Amino acid sequence: MVEGPRVQVERTPYGPFERLSFGFDTPLGKSQHSLYRLGDTLIDAGGTVATAALLELLRERPPRRIVCTHQHEDHVGNVAAIRRAFGELPVFVPREHVPLVLEFDRVPEYRAVVWGHPEPTGPVEPYDPGHVFEDSGVALEAWLTPGHTPHHVAFVARAGAQVFALTGDLYTSRPLEAWYESAADDMAASLRRLARLGDALVVLPTHGRVKPDGARVLGDMADWLDRESDAVREAAARLGSDDPRRVAAALYAAQGPDIPDLVSRGELSRAGFVRSVLAPVRSLPATLP
Repeated sequence: MVEGPRVQVERTPYGPFERLSFGFDTPLGKSQHSLYRLGDTLIDAGGTVATAALLELLRERPPRRIVCTHQHEDHVGNVAAIRRAFGELPVFVPREHVPLVLEFDRVPEYRAVVWGHPEPTGPVEPYDPGHVFEDSGVALEAWLTPGHTPHHVAFVARAGAQVFALTGDLYTSRPLEAWYESAADDMAASLRRLARLGDALVVLPTHGRVKPDGARVLGDMADWLDRESDAVREAAARLGSDDPRRVAAALYAAQGPDIPDLVSRGELSRAGFVRSVLAPVRSLPATLP
């Protein structure tokens, strides 16, 4: 482990991939996010809270390409900094996210504390699901996996007997704190699609630990989403209301105040999860209700 004044960095190999994980202590608690490297290719670019640590790691062997899973700041935030440091390498973004990242330079302050304000990426190249990026003898295939946000992409690669899924933010360990851009049913379907890759599946997520039993973990999460979605719909029917905050307050009262809702002003919350069930978001840009 390499430690800087604010950032704890871990570099870990998983098959042909290297995971670069960055941890922080913030006023909002601990934060962690990661990106992955396959040969000369970076999968995602990380958030600007980790810029200095990331560039230091990359200097020994600069990347030649970046491919991004989706548009959020902890995935595209460092594109401009990497280009300044190592030249105008090509950057690939899901086609529907291209307009969102070209002028992306400010986020709400709670997000800046955790991941940093992004910089506009500069020119990027669109790609579509089914596109294959090859590096180091490995084919990295883009799979459409909406749920966390519309048009989200995961990458699937086979190496020997193992199958790796770089899931971006499709899989998270705290699903009740959903983004206002989410769709619970799409997420469950996407999780199951990847889980069908079978027992050889290793999940390489952006946040949290690597899951060597990936098919089981993703299948269990999809089942949980289905059960929780049923509970949300039953609560809404019982209350005669589809107001996300009212339903969330009734359903999750025993869990105490919805602190993420207060901090994020509705962007990230249990109410956001309820909305992802009752009014799923399937197109961008999305707006808060």
